[in-house]
Amino acid sequence: MTNAMLTITRKSSFTAMLRDAAILVDEQRVAVVGNDKSVEIQIAPGSHAIRTRMDWMKSEPLQLDAVAGQRYAAELTLCNPFVMLLAIFGMRPFMELRAL
Repeated sequence: MTNAMLTITRKSSFTAMLRDAAILVDEQRVAVVGNDKSVEIQIAPGSHAIRTRMDWMKSEPLQLDAVAGQRYAAELTLCNPFVMLLAIFGMRPFMELRAL
């Protein structure tokens, strides 16, 4: 069976720039992505929840209905350093994952 391919690109940011973000598919860690880097992962066909995590901070899940042989792309952004305190207290998202 052929899998789908998902490329996740993490935008360059001063926020947690030395830390990797874990990539979770259906809550299982499958890869990590560093600051201003991209990672390509294989996804089995079907419906999946994709999210990123750094310590206790998680992105909202991105729903992906993967089709065998298709390519998908998403972008990860971390909050601006000036609003990090708001993100820590849950008043703003710390990280956002969106489909491209």
